[in-house]
Amino acid sequence: MKEQFKGFYNTPSLFNNTFYGLELFDIEDIDIENFDISNIEILQQLPLGKRVEYFFEAIIDNSSRYEKIIKNKQIIHNKETLGEIDFILFDKKRDKYIHVEMQYKFYVYDDSFKNEIDRYIGPNRSDTLLLKLEKLKNKQFPLLFNKDTKTYLEGVDLDNIEQKILFKGNVFLPRHLKEKDFDLINNDCIHGYYLSFKEFKEDISFKEMQFFVPHRFDWLSDPKSNKTWESYEKAIEDLDFFIKITASPLVWSKKIQDNKTVIERFFVTWW
Repeated sequence: MKEQFKGFYNTPSLFNNTFYGLELFDIEDIDIENFDISNIEILQQLPLGKRVEYFFEAIIDNSSRYEKIIKNKQIIHNKETLGEIDFILFDKKRDKYIHVEMQYKFYVYDDSFKNEIDRYIGPNRSDTLLLKLEKLKNKQFPLLFNKDTKTYLEGVDLDNIEQKILFKGNVFLPRHLKEKDFDLINNDCIHGYYLSFKEFKEDISFKEMQFFVPHRFDWLSDPKSNKTWESYEKAIEDLDFFIKITASPLVWSKKIQDNKTVIERFFVTWW
């Protein structure tokens, strides 16, 4: 879990500045190597999105600047769930409340779309950056000021609050764009490439490499920390399983190039 925590902390913000009318929340600097994670208790079955919320919560709980007021507060009216508030913090330095909505995402860049904002798509093509931004702006942020939300926010001064997003992201490019920079996003978020399973099997250069297919929880981790590697044949077997269930796995690869070890991350897509 330490490697997952470090991976979460070290993942940059998907954007450099305020974007789509949404202001960014920046995590305070911490001593990541010596940060105590012993108090983080995470159920094994928690999805990755919820797992990273515990990591963020641990950082806030150890902060001298921020106080956690609310976490994951479901807003319910007449037995109908209207939505959920991720976090409300109190900034002691600025004497102000902050509503933080948190996202940690993996996107592949599909350059077949005309507009760049439409090109960031989940590796299983089930979500997009644009839809997430629209949901944040038009549903999750307005929920704070819904009349039915006020009863859940006792003690929170809604006249002294601002709303921000913590949006950490990992972007994977098609191989023909591996060296390209982009204006829309923070290019430090580009962490690898993607290709189809068919392309993977047809590229004989992969036969000279070793591989590891991490569990989704370990997508957060730096592959340089990995100690177990598999053969090309075993990787084909593992990937075939995911492709048959229409899932796009993340893969770590290792090869020797110019007497140096080169480790890369890439998605193998089912589509």
